[in-house]
Amino acid sequence: MRNLLPNPYLLAVGISLLSFFLVLGLKVLFSTKIGRFIGRPENKWDDIVVFTVEKTTYTFMAGMAIYFGFLALPHSKKWSHYGDRAFFIILMWQVAIWSYHLLDKWLAYAIYRRTRTNPAAASSVSLIRLFSRLLLFTALFLFTLSNLGIRVTTIIAGLGVGGIAVALALQKILGDLFSSLSIVLDKPFVVGDFVVLDQYMGEVEKIGLKTTRIRSLSGEQIIISNSDLLATRIRNYKRMHERRVVFFLNLVHDLSVDRLKEAVGIITSIIHTKNRTRFERCHFMRICPTSFDIETVFWVLSEDHNLYMDIQQEIFLEILQAFSQAGIEFASPMQTIYVSENGRPFNQQEHKSVDSIIS
Repeated sequence: MRNLLPNPYLLAVGISLLSFFLVLGLKVLFSTKIGRFIGRPENKWDDIVVFTVEKTTYTFMAGMAIYFGFLALPHSKKWSHYGDRAFFIILMWQVAIWSYHLLDKWLAYAIYRRTRTNPAAASSVSLIRLFSRLLLFTALFLFTLSNLGIRVTTIIAGLGVGGIAVALALQKILGDLFSSLSIVLDKPFVVGDFVVLDQYMGEVEKIGLKTTRIRSLSGEQIIISNSDLLATRIRNYKRMHERRVVFFLNLVHDLSVDRLKEAVGIITSIIHTKNRTRFERCHFMRICPTSFDIETVFWVLSEDHNLYMDIQQEIFLEILQAFSQAGIEFASPMQTIYVSENGRPFNQQEHKSVDSIIS
């Protein structure tokens, strides 16, 4: 009767091969035939099944098949313990791969939904993925060690002490890293914004883990560490919804009160005729030694710099044309010196009303 039983090693090999090809067949089946059905629009919620099966590695399938064959062999309790631990490590490695790809797929989908309405949100992709993967693999690693009988609390305590030493040694790098996290969460600017930082200005190209890259107006790339970036005052022009324009006109002293009123009316009417502008005020604001000064304030209802310059240029040209037609002259920076017949300047006794026009 004993001779009728198969050799245990041949039985173990047979079970291993059978298990491997069975799992391989299920993977092919789910990836092709069943995957076509699940991939239909009305069954999108089942995509997770096909995706998980496709990410199953051949190493895991081979390890699982060998473990099933190992169970068919006569072995001691000690070897059984070692076999269980080895299979658990392989299983957790496969769980880590599944979790990694599922998390990455979920983040990609969430980021795609956000960037459809806000393209600038792509600046946070690398940082979110980095921290998510770090937390995932740390949790799986500690869970694996705990199930293998290793005291995780001791490791965590050791990592805490070592982490303090590493943090002190890498203080500048960690400062930039957390500054990057602050930029992503607080969003003082995003990729595509035009910013001014002290004497630098340009468009934000990339927000990295340590540095931020800005393309200046002259073409070169400016690289600034994130911690230094947040320590400066940032002017974000991309979030400007409208632009305030203030300008002064210096008119000659020869103008009468009526002509000054006419000049104010001309400026006011010209601005009122322009689209995408909001007139605020126009006043004869001061009398200077060399001119009568008029201050004008209006708003361009757009953040577009080119449109702002076009509207301002059009207004200035029409003011020049209207003042020329009305005979209203601008004050010129000059000085008039009156000279006597003998060629020397007048002194205070000779002429008490010397006209002096100084800019």
